[in-house]
Amino acid sequence: MEITLRFVGFVEKMVGSERVRMAFPWGAVYQDLLDEIDRQFGDRLPERMWDREKKCFRGPTLVVGEGRDLESPDDPLVDGEEIKLIVMIAGG
Repeated sequence: MEITLRFVGFVEKMVGSERVRMAFPWGAVYQDLLDEIDRQFGDRLPERMWDREKKCFRGPTLVVGEGRDLESPDDPLVDGEEIKLIVMIAGG
């Protein structure tokens, strides 16, 4: 199965791409996506955003699928889905 991971905002500049297509075996879950994010981009993400040891996001980072938020490591991935990675930043 394939998903498209879309980086929104400044994260796009960090990883060097707006969209990345990723292939996973059938039955893959959110943790599989996190593992792949770590493998491909973990060294480009700042520590305040990415926990390299736990392979998960820190702080106000939203991972949004089509009509759902991915939160639990066991959330299933859906073939053909576009998943957006959005880092919430405060400002005034």
